[in-house]
Amino acid sequence: MNDQTYQIEEKDGNRFVTVSNASASCRISLFGGHVLSFTPSHDNRDRLWVSPVAVLNGERPIRGGIPLCWPWFSDAHGKAKGELPSHGFLRTQMWDISEFNCDGTTSEMVLTPATTKGPGFSYECTVKLRLKIARELTVSLETTSLEEQQAFTLNCALHTYFDVNKIADVALEGLSGEYKDKLEDWAVKPSPTPYTFSGETDRIHQEAPETLTIVANQSPYITIGSAGHDSIVVWNPWQSAASMSDMDAFGYKQMLCVETAVTNGTTLKPGDVHTLTQVIA
Repeated sequence: MNDQTYQIEEKDGNRFVTVSNASASCRISLFGGHVLSFTPSHDNRDRLWVSPVAVLNGERPIRGGIPLCWPWFSDAHGKAKGELPSHGFLRTQMWDISEFNCDGTTSEMVLTPATTKGPGFSYECTVKLRLKIARELTVSLETTSLEEQQAFTLNCALHTYFDVNKIADVALEGLSGEYKDKLEDWAVKPSPTPYTFSGETDRIHQEAPETLTIVANQSPYITIGSAGHDSIVVWNPWQSAASMSDMDAFGYKQMLCVETAVTNGTTLKPGDVHTLTQVIA
């Protein structure tokens, strides 16, 4: 591949983009505007995990990589569970490439969705997914209000699945304070020390630091930077993976979701811009 191009592959009704430069390679599904892999050249280790049985043909959201949650997170949209799609509707949109630049070591791509309106959300706005592919991957979900008078509130998340190789060997460094435990009716609990994993985990941390580190066997393995967020969500389905048709029963052993998120709502007045960013290295 030329250092200053990208390639598009069409398969099973979907389109996949591969970007390679001297620093890294990245694969993206245009269904969902969904980053599937990020592999820096210096260690040739993919930072992202995608389920081997993920559905990639556009029939359902993709299990793994970096799903985009917008304009709400989970079922937090004031509707009965199941009435509107969990995590919103951007992750089931087809996206287009609107900009691309590369200088040989850094590639920058901007993706835009087919529409920003759907059931439960009809405000005028634009959304752009900005990707900067270099030694680090920078993912920015940018929302701009085009409303003339009305303000609106949204939640969003970069629901990243990290490839941790072996969940039993990792710890998450940088989180402290309390979290809300979804598995126990949102009970408030102190963060564990060390922050290791031995069972199903679904937590929202609202003391949301800018930098986290996934440590494997006591050595830094993946670093995660966050901006524009009010929460960090930590998730691993553990035994519940067995009930997911698009995830192997033991897939949980290789992955950990550490999500840069807005779960308390951000309000955009006319002309306002909100950018949610995650940086992966």
